[in-house]
Amino acid sequence: MPAPHHSTATRPPRESHPATRLLRRAHPAARLLRGIRPAVRLPLDTHPVGRLLRDAQLAVGLAVTGVVILPHLPHAAIAVAMCVPLVLRRACPWTALITMCVAAALHVVVLRDATVAVVAVPVVVHSLARWATVAAARAALAVALAGAVIGPARWLSVHLEAPSLGSWVTSIAGHGAVVVAAFVVGRRAREREELRERQEHERAERQRSAMAERERAIRRAADDERHEVAREIHDLVAHSLAVIAVQAEGGRAMVARQPHRSQEILTVIADTSREALDELRRVVAMLRRHEPRPAADYRPAVGLDDVADLVARLDDRALLHVQGDRGAVGPLAGLTVYRIVQESLTNVLRHAGPAARAQVAITVTGREVTVRVRDDGRGGAVEPGGRGTGLVAMRERVQLHDGTLTAGPRAGGGFEVYAVLPAPRATGSAAG
Repeated sequence: MPAPHHSTATRPPRESHPATRLLRRAHPAARLLRGIRPAVRLPLDTHPVGRLLRDAQLAVGLAVTGVVILPHLPHAAIAVAMCVPLVLRRACPWTALITMCVAAALHVVVLRDATVAVVAVPVVVHSLARWATVAAARAALAVALAGAVIGPARWLSVHLEAPSLGSWVTSIAGHGAVVVAAFVVGRRAREREELRERQEHERAERQRSAMAERERAIRRAADDERHEVAREIHDLVAHSLAVIAVQAEGGRAMVARQPHRSQEILTVIADTSREALDELRRVVAMLRRHEPRPAADYRPAVGLDDVADLVARLDDRALLHVQGDRGAVGPLAGLTVYRIVQESLTNVLRHAGPAARAQVAITVTGREVTVRVRDDGRGGAVEPGGRGTGLVAMRERVQLHDGTLTAGPRAGGGFEVYAVLPAPRATGSAAG
Protein backbone atom coordinates (compact mmCIF):
# COMPACT_ATOMS: atom_id res chain seq x y z
CA MET A 1 0.00 0.00 0.00
CA PRO A 2 1.58 3.28 -1.04
CA ALA A 3 2.41 5.80 1.62
CA PRO A 4 0.19 8.82 1.74
CA HIS A 5 1.61 11.83 -0.04
CA HIS A 6 1.90 14.92 2.17
CA SER A 7 1.94 18.11 0.13
CA THR A 8 3.45 21.14 1.81
CA ALA A 9 2.03 23.51 -0.80
CA THR A 10 -1.53 23.18 0.44
CA ARG A 11 -0.70 23.17 4.14
CA PRO A 12 -2.01 26.36 5.74
CA PRO A 13 0.61 28.57 7.30
CA ARG A 14 0.90 28.46 11.05
CA GLU A 15 -0.19 32.09 11.48
CA SER A 16 -3.41 31.53 9.54
CA HIS A 17 -4.84 29.25 12.22
CA PRO A 18 -8.12 30.73 13.57
CA ALA A 19 -6.89 30.65 17.15
CA THR A 20 -3.70 32.43 16.17
CA ARG A 21 -5.57 35.11 14.25
CA LEU A 22 -7.97 35.61 17.14
CA LEU A 23 -5.08 35.96 19.58
CA ARG A 24 -3.36 38.53 17.38
CA ARG A 25 -6.55 40.56 17.05
CA ALA A 26 -7.36 40.42 20.74
CA HIS A 27 -3.93 40.93 22.29
CA PRO A 28 -3.41 44.55 23.48
CA ALA A 29 0.19 44.61 22.24
CA ALA A 30 -0.95 43.57 18.76
CA ARG A 31 -3.55 46.32 18.68
CA LEU A 32 -0.95 48.83 19.86
CA LEU A 33 1.49 47.81 17.16
CA ARG A 34 -1.22 48.05 14.51
CA GLY A 35 -1.96 51.58 15.69
CA ILE A 36 1.71 52.60 15.63
CA ARG A 37 2.60 51.07 12.29
CA PRO A 38 0.78 53.63 10.06
CA ALA A 39 2.22 56.49 12.10
CA VAL A 40 5.85 55.61 11.29
CA ARG A 41 5.25 55.48 7.53
CA LEU A 42 6.48 58.98 6.74
CA PRO A 43 6.40 60.25 3.14
CA LEU A 44 10.04 60.96 2.34
CA ASP A 45 9.29 63.77 -0.12
CA THR A 46 6.98 65.81 2.12
CA HIS A 47 7.91 65.29 5.77
CA PRO A 48 10.97 67.25 7.05
CA VAL A 49 12.37 64.22 8.88
CA GLY A 50 11.94 62.08 5.77
CA ARG A 51 13.77 64.64 3.61
CA LEU A 52 16.59 64.85 6.14
CA LEU A 53 16.97 61.06 6.16
CA ARG A 54 17.03 60.96 2.38
CA ASP A 55 19.69 63.69 2.19
CA ALA A 56 21.74 61.90 4.84
CA GLN A 57 21.51 58.70 2.80
CA LEU A 58 22.93 60.48 -0.27
CA ALA A 59 25.71 62.09 1.81
CA VAL A 60 26.71 58.80 3.43
CA GLY A 61 26.75 57.00 0.09
CA LEU A 62 28.97 59.62 -1.53
CA ALA A 63 31.28 59.79 1.51
CA VAL A 64 31.68 56.01 1.63
CA THR A 65 32.49 55.98 -2.08
CA GLY A 66 35.17 58.62 -1.58
CA VAL A 67 36.68 56.81 1.38
CA VAL A 68 36.76 53.49 -0.47
CA ILE A 69 38.48 55.01 -3.51
CA LEU A 70 41.05 56.98 -1.42
CA PRO A 71 41.24 55.43 2.04
CA HIS A 72 44.06 57.70 3.27
CA LEU A 73 43.25 59.90 6.25
CA PRO A 74 43.40 63.37 4.65
CA HIS A 75 41.43 62.25 1.62
CA ALA A 76 38.82 60.45 3.72
CA ALA A 77 38.39 63.37 6.12
CA ILE A 78 37.97 65.90 3.31
CA ALA A 79 35.58 63.57 1.48
CA VAL A 80 33.40 63.36 4.58
CA ALA A 81 33.59 67.15 5.05
CA MET A 82 32.55 67.70 1.42
CA CYS A 83 29.49 65.49 1.96
CA VAL A 84 28.27 67.23 5.12
CA PRO A 85 26.52 70.06 3.14
CA LEU A 86 24.41 67.42 1.40
CA VAL A 87 22.67 66.72 4.71
CA LEU A 88 21.94 70.42 5.37
CA ARG A 89 21.17 71.59 1.82
CA ARG A 90 17.38 71.75 2.32
CA ALA A 91 17.06 72.22 6.07
CA CYS A 92 19.79 74.90 6.50
CA PRO A 93 20.81 76.23 3.06
CA TRP A 94 23.15 78.99 4.28
CA THR A 95 24.90 76.62 6.68
CA ALA A 96 25.30 74.14 3.84
CA LEU A 97 26.79 76.87 1.64
CA ILE A 98 29.34 77.95 4.27
CA THR A 99 30.28 74.34 5.01
CA MET A 100 30.73 73.68 1.29
CA CYS A 101 33.00 76.71 0.95
CA VAL A 102 35.22 75.60 3.83
CA ALA A 103 35.38 71.98 2.70
CA ALA A 104 36.07 72.92 -0.93
CA ALA A 105 38.83 75.30 0.12
CA LEU A 106 40.47 72.52 2.18
CA HIS A 107 40.11 70.17 -0.79
CA VAL A 108 41.92 72.60 -3.11
CA VAL A 109 44.69 73.47 -0.64
CA VAL A 110 45.38 70.05 0.90
CA LEU A 111 44.75 67.57 -1.92
CA ARG A 112 46.73 67.47 -5.15
CA ASP A 113 43.96 65.76 -7.17
CA ALA A 114 40.24 66.07 -7.59
CA THR A 115 38.27 63.40 -5.78
CA VAL A 116 34.80 62.00 -6.21
CA ALA A 117 33.66 64.23 -3.35
CA VAL A 118 33.65 67.28 -5.65
CA VAL A 119 30.33 65.93 -6.99
CA ALA A 120 28.81 67.41 -3.83
CA VAL A 121 29.42 70.95 -5.16
CA PRO A 122 27.01 70.85 -8.15
CA VAL A 123 24.53 68.88 -6.04
CA VAL A 124 24.50 71.66 -3.41
CA VAL A 125 24.22 74.31 -6.14
CA HIS A 126 21.25 72.48 -7.66
CA SER A 127 19.59 72.07 -4.25
CA LEU A 128 19.95 75.72 -3.27
CA ALA A 129 18.71 76.85 -6.69
CA ARG A 130 15.64 74.67 -6.29
CA TRP A 131 14.69 75.04 -2.61
CA ALA A 132 16.56 78.02 -1.11
CA THR A 133 16.09 81.75 -1.59
CA VAL A 134 17.33 83.56 -4.68
CA ALA A 135 20.17 85.14 -2.70
CA ALA A 136 21.41 81.79 -1.41
CA ALA A 137 21.16 80.24 -4.88
CA ARG A 138 23.16 83.06 -6.50
CA ALA A 139 25.78 82.94 -3.75
CA ALA A 140 26.18 79.21 -4.25
CA LEU A 141 26.56 79.70 -8.02
CA ALA A 142 29.21 82.37 -7.53
CA VAL A 143 31.19 80.27 -5.06
CA ALA A 144 30.96 77.19 -7.28
CA LEU A 145 32.09 79.12 -10.38
CA ALA A 146 35.04 80.47 -8.44
CA GLY A 147 35.90 76.93 -7.39
CA ALA A 148 35.53 75.80 -11.02
CA VAL A 149 38.37 78.19 -11.89
CA ILE A 150 40.59 77.83 -8.82
CA GLY A 151 40.36 74.03 -8.53
CA PRO A 152 41.40 73.11 -12.10
CA ALA A 153 44.15 75.75 -11.99
CA ARG A 154 45.56 74.23 -8.82
CA TRP A 155 45.39 70.63 -10.01
CA LEU A 156 46.83 71.35 -13.48
CA SER A 157 49.72 73.36 -12.07
CA VAL A 158 50.67 70.51 -9.75
CA HIS A 159 50.77 67.79 -12.41
CA LEU A 160 51.95 69.81 -15.41
CA GLU A 161 54.94 72.17 -15.37
CA ALA A 162 53.60 74.18 -18.30
CA PRO A 163 49.95 73.34 -18.96
CA SER A 164 48.68 74.46 -22.33
CA LEU A 165 45.98 77.03 -22.80
CA GLY A 166 43.68 74.38 -24.23
CA SER A 167 44.01 72.27 -21.10
CA TRP A 168 43.18 75.28 -18.91
CA VAL A 169 40.16 76.27 -21.00
CA THR A 170 38.84 72.72 -21.31
CA SER A 171 39.13 71.94 -17.63
CA ILE A 172 37.72 75.25 -16.40
CA ALA A 173 34.92 75.21 -19.00
CA GLY A 174 33.99 71.65 -18.12
CA HIS A 175 33.76 72.32 -14.39
CA GLY A 176 31.93 75.61 -14.95
CA ALA A 177 29.47 74.01 -17.35
CA VAL A 178 28.57 71.36 -14.80
CA VAL A 179 27.98 74.03 -12.14
CA VAL A 180 25.87 76.22 -14.46
CA ALA A 181 23.86 73.23 -15.67
CA ALA A 182 23.11 72.23 -12.07
CA PHE A 183 21.99 75.78 -11.28
CA VAL A 184 19.79 76.06 -14.38
CA VAL A 185 18.14 72.70 -13.80
CA GLY A 186 17.44 73.64 -10.19
CA ARG A 187 15.93 77.00 -11.12
CA ARG A 188 13.77 75.44 -13.83
CA ALA A 189 12.46 72.88 -11.34
CA ARG A 190 11.78 75.72 -8.87
CA GLU A 191 9.87 77.68 -11.52
CA ARG A 192 7.81 74.63 -12.48
CA GLU A 193 6.91 74.02 -8.84
CA GLU A 194 5.96 77.66 -8.33
CA LEU A 195 3.87 77.58 -11.51
CA ARG A 196 2.12 74.41 -10.36
CA GLU A 197 1.46 75.95 -6.95
CA ARG A 198 0.01 79.08 -8.57
CA GLN A 199 -2.19 76.99 -10.81
CA GLU A 200 -3.41 74.93 -7.87
CA HIS A 201 -4.04 78.10 -5.88
CA GLU A 202 -5.97 79.65 -8.78
CA ARG A 203 -7.93 76.42 -9.24
CA ALA A 204 -8.78 76.39 -5.54
CA GLU A 205 -9.83 80.04 -5.72
CA ARG A 206 -12.06 79.31 -8.70
CA GLN A 207 -13.61 76.38 -6.88
CA ARG A 208 -14.22 78.53 -3.79
CA SER A 209 -15.72 81.27 -5.97
CA ALA A 210 -17.95 78.76 -7.74
CA MET A 211 -19.07 77.27 -4.43
CA ALA A 212 -19.75 80.73 -3.02
CA GLU A 213 -21.75 81.64 -6.13
CA ARG A 214 -23.75 78.43 -5.86
CA GLU A 215 -24.45 79.16 -2.21
CA ARG A 216 -25.57 82.69 -3.11
CA ALA A 217 -27.79 81.31 -5.87
CA ILE A 218 -29.31 78.80 -3.43
CA ARG A 219 -29.92 81.56 -0.89
CA ARG A 220 -31.47 83.78 -3.56
CA ALA A 221 -33.73 80.95 -4.69
CA ALA A 222 -34.72 80.25 -1.09
CA ASP A 223 -35.41 83.96 -0.50
CA ASP A 224 -37.51 84.17 -3.67
CA GLU A 225 -39.50 81.13 -2.62
CA ARG A 226 -40.04 82.53 0.86
CA HIS A 227 -41.20 85.84 -0.63
CA GLU A 228 -43.56 84.02 -2.97
CA VAL A 229 -45.04 81.95 -0.14
CA ALA A 230 -45.27 85.05 2.05
CA ARG A 231 -47.18 86.91 -0.68
CA GLU A 232 -49.58 84.02 -1.18
CA ILE A 233 -50.25 83.59 2.55
CA HIS A 234 -50.62 87.31 3.09
CA ASP A 235 -53.03 87.77 0.21
CA LEU A 236 -55.35 84.89 1.02
CA VAL A 237 -55.25 85.12 4.83
CA ALA A 238 -55.45 88.90 5.12
CA HIS A 239 -58.37 89.20 2.74
CA SER A 240 -60.28 86.24 4.16
CA LEU A 241 -59.86 87.40 7.74
CA ALA A 242 -60.85 90.94 6.77
CA VAL A 243 -64.05 89.69 5.13
CA ILE A 244 -64.82 87.49 8.11
CA ALA A 245 -64.21 90.36 10.52
CA VAL A 246 -66.43 92.75 8.55
CA GLN A 247 -69.21 90.20 8.26
CA ALA A 248 -69.00 89.34 11.96
CA GLU A 249 -68.97 92.97 13.13
CA GLY A 250 -71.76 94.02 10.81
CA GLY A 251 -73.70 90.86 11.55
CA ARG A 252 -74.06 91.64 15.23
CA ALA A 253 -75.94 94.85 14.52
CA MET A 254 -77.86 93.38 11.59
CA VAL A 255 -79.07 90.31 13.46
CA ALA A 256 -80.58 92.54 16.12
CA ARG A 257 -82.66 94.33 13.46
CA GLN A 258 -83.11 91.53 10.91
CA PRO A 259 -82.74 88.10 12.57
CA HIS A 260 -83.66 86.29 9.36
CA ARG A 261 -80.35 87.39 7.75
CA SER A 262 -78.18 85.59 10.29
CA GLN A 263 -78.10 82.47 8.10
CA GLU A 264 -76.78 84.53 5.18
CA ILE A 265 -74.02 86.13 7.26
CA LEU A 266 -72.92 82.83 8.74
CA THR A 267 -72.86 81.28 5.28
CA VAL A 268 -70.51 84.00 4.01
CA ILE A 269 -68.25 83.54 7.02
CA ALA A 270 -68.22 79.75 6.59
CA ASP A 271 -67.53 79.91 2.84
CA THR A 272 -64.75 82.44 3.29
CA SER A 273 -63.15 80.37 6.05
CA ARG A 274 -63.35 77.20 3.97
CA GLU A 275 -61.76 78.90 0.95
CA ALA A 276 -58.96 80.27 3.14
CA LEU A 277 -58.30 76.80 4.50
CA ASP A 278 -58.18 75.35 1.00
CA GLU A 279 -55.70 78.01 -0.08
CA LEU A 280 -53.55 77.35 2.99
CA ARG A 281 -53.52 73.63 2.18
CA ARG A 282 -52.43 74.44 -1.35
CA VAL A 283 -49.53 76.58 -0.11
CA VAL A 284 -48.48 73.91 2.41
CA ALA A 285 -48.63 71.26 -0.31
CA MET A 286 -46.40 73.45 -2.48
CA LEU A 287 -43.84 73.54 0.35
CA ARG A 288 -44.11 69.78 0.98
CA ARG A 289 -43.49 68.72 -2.58
CA HIS A 290 -42.68 65.16 -1.60
CA GLU A 291 -46.19 64.63 -0.22
CA PRO A 292 -49.32 64.05 -2.32
CA ARG A 293 -51.12 67.28 -3.08
CA PRO A 294 -54.64 67.70 -1.70
CA ALA A 295 -57.58 67.67 -4.03
CA ALA A 296 -58.01 71.42 -3.64
CA ASP A 297 -54.68 71.92 -5.41
CA TYR A 298 -56.12 70.50 -8.62
CA ARG A 299 -58.66 73.27 -8.93
CA PRO A 300 -57.96 75.98 -11.51
CA ALA A 301 -56.07 78.95 -10.09
CA VAL A 302 -58.07 82.08 -9.46
CA GLY A 303 -58.06 84.62 -12.25
CA LEU A 304 -59.89 87.50 -13.85
CA ASP A 305 -63.22 85.65 -13.96
CA ASP A 306 -63.13 85.23 -10.17
CA VAL A 307 -62.85 88.96 -9.46
CA ALA A 308 -66.66 89.33 -9.61
CA ASP A 309 -67.12 86.81 -6.78
CA LEU A 310 -64.38 88.57 -4.83
CA VAL A 311 -66.11 91.93 -5.11
CA ALA A 312 -69.53 90.41 -4.36
CA ARG A 313 -68.35 89.40 -0.89
CA LEU A 314 -68.44 93.05 0.13
CA ASP A 315 -72.13 93.35 -0.82
CA ASP A 316 -72.88 96.97 -1.65
CA ARG A 317 -69.55 98.30 -0.40
CA ALA A 318 -67.76 97.62 -3.72
CA LEU A 319 -68.70 97.91 -7.41
CA LEU A 320 -66.94 96.23 -10.34
CA HIS A 321 -66.59 97.44 -13.92
CA VAL A 322 -64.73 95.30 -16.50
CA GLN A 323 -64.10 96.54 -20.04
CA GLY A 324 -62.47 94.59 -22.86
CA ASP A 325 -61.93 90.95 -23.79
CA ARG A 326 -61.40 88.90 -20.64
CA GLY A 327 -60.25 85.89 -22.65
CA ALA A 328 -57.20 87.85 -23.86
CA VAL A 329 -55.75 87.84 -20.34
CA GLY A 330 -53.52 84.86 -19.60
CA PRO A 331 -53.84 82.80 -16.41
CA LEU A 332 -50.75 84.23 -14.72
CA ALA A 333 -51.75 87.82 -15.45
CA GLY A 334 -55.30 87.00 -14.33
CA LEU A 335 -53.92 85.73 -11.01
CA THR A 336 -51.96 88.98 -10.60
CA VAL A 337 -55.07 91.08 -11.33
CA TYR A 338 -57.05 89.01 -8.82
CA ARG A 339 -54.41 89.48 -6.11
CA ILE A 340 -54.20 93.23 -6.72
CA VAL A 341 -57.97 93.61 -6.36
CA GLN A 342 -57.99 91.28 -3.36
CA GLU A 343 -55.30 93.22 -1.50
CA SER A 344 -56.82 96.57 -2.39
CA LEU A 345 -60.23 95.54 -1.08
CA THR A 346 -58.58 94.14 2.04
CA ASN A 347 -57.03 97.55 2.68
CA VAL A 348 -60.44 99.15 2.18
CA LEU A 349 -61.99 96.86 4.79
CA ARG A 350 -59.16 97.36 7.26
CA HIS A 351 -58.29 101.02 6.90
CA ALA A 352 -60.89 103.00 4.95
CA GLY A 353 -63.59 102.94 7.63
CA PRO A 354 -66.95 101.17 8.00
CA ALA A 355 -68.79 103.59 5.68
CA ALA A 356 -66.27 103.56 2.85
CA ARG A 357 -67.22 102.44 -0.64
CA ALA A 358 -64.87 101.10 -3.30
CA GLN A 359 -64.90 101.06 -7.10
CA VAL A 360 -62.94 98.44 -9.08
CA ALA A 361 -62.26 99.14 -12.77
CA ILE A 362 -60.42 96.67 -15.03
CA THR A 363 -59.65 97.56 -18.65
CA VAL A 364 -58.22 95.11 -21.19
CA THR A 365 -56.76 96.49 -24.44
CA GLY A 366 -54.38 95.19 -27.05
CA ARG A 367 -51.47 96.95 -25.39
CA GLU A 368 -52.08 96.62 -21.65
CA VAL A 369 -54.30 95.64 -18.79
CA THR A 370 -55.08 98.33 -16.23
CA VAL A 371 -56.48 97.83 -12.74
CA ARG A 372 -57.82 100.76 -10.73
CA VAL A 373 -59.24 100.41 -7.21
CA ARG A 374 -60.34 103.59 -5.45
CA ASP A 375 -62.32 104.23 -2.31
CA ASP A 376 -63.84 107.25 -0.56
CA GLY A 377 -62.68 106.37 2.96
CA ARG A 378 -60.09 107.86 5.25
CA GLY A 379 -57.22 107.30 2.79
CA GLY A 380 -54.96 105.19 5.00
CA ALA A 381 -53.76 102.03 3.26
CA VAL A 382 -50.56 101.40 5.16
CA GLU A 383 -50.26 98.87 7.94
CA PRO A 384 -50.50 100.31 11.46
CA GLY A 385 -46.84 99.48 12.04
CA GLY A 386 -45.89 101.41 8.90
CA ARG A 387 -44.62 98.37 6.99
CA GLY A 388 -47.09 98.32 4.11
CA THR A 389 -46.70 94.58 3.53
CA GLY A 390 -49.69 94.39 1.20
CA LEU A 391 -48.47 97.19 -1.05
CA VAL A 392 -45.01 95.60 -1.21
CA ALA A 393 -46.53 92.27 -2.25
CA MET A 394 -48.63 93.94 -4.95
CA ARG A 395 -45.63 95.84 -6.29
CA GLU A 396 -43.56 92.63 -6.45
CA ARG A 397 -46.29 90.87 -8.38
CA VAL A 398 -46.57 93.69 -10.90
CA GLN A 399 -42.80 93.88 -11.35
CA LEU A 400 -42.77 90.21 -12.35
CA HIS A 401 -44.73 91.30 -15.44
CA ASP A 402 -42.55 94.40 -16.06
CA GLY A 403 -45.53 96.52 -15.09
CA THR A 404 -45.99 99.58 -12.89
CA LEU A 405 -48.02 100.21 -9.76
CA THR A 406 -48.85 103.43 -7.95
CA ALA A 407 -50.73 103.70 -4.69
CA GLY A 408 -51.52 106.64 -2.47
CA PRO A 409 -54.19 108.99 -1.06
CA ARG A 410 -56.48 110.73 -3.50
CA ALA A 411 -56.73 114.52 -3.69
CA GLY A 412 -60.46 114.53 -2.94
CA GLY A 413 -60.17 111.96 -0.15
CA GLY A 414 -59.84 108.22 -0.07
CA PHE A 415 -57.14 105.99 -1.51
CA GLU A 416 -56.32 104.71 -5.00
CA VAL A 417 -54.34 101.77 -6.35
CA TYR A 418 -53.46 101.85 -10.06
CA ALA A 419 -51.58 99.02 -11.83
CA VAL A 420 -50.59 98.59 -15.49
CA LEU A 421 -49.52 95.25 -16.98
CA PRO A 422 -48.02 95.42 -20.51
CA ALA A 423 -49.74 93.24 -23.08
CA PRO A 424 -46.81 90.90 -24.00
CA ARG A 425 -46.49 89.93 -20.37
CA ALA A 426 -50.03 90.48 -19.21
CA THR A 427 -51.68 88.26 -21.82
CA GLY A 428 -49.02 85.53 -21.90
CA SER A 429 -49.46 82.33 -19.97
CA ALA A 430 -45.76 81.81 -19.26
CA ALA A 431 -44.90 85.19 -17.89
CA GLY A 432 -43.11 85.71 -14.60
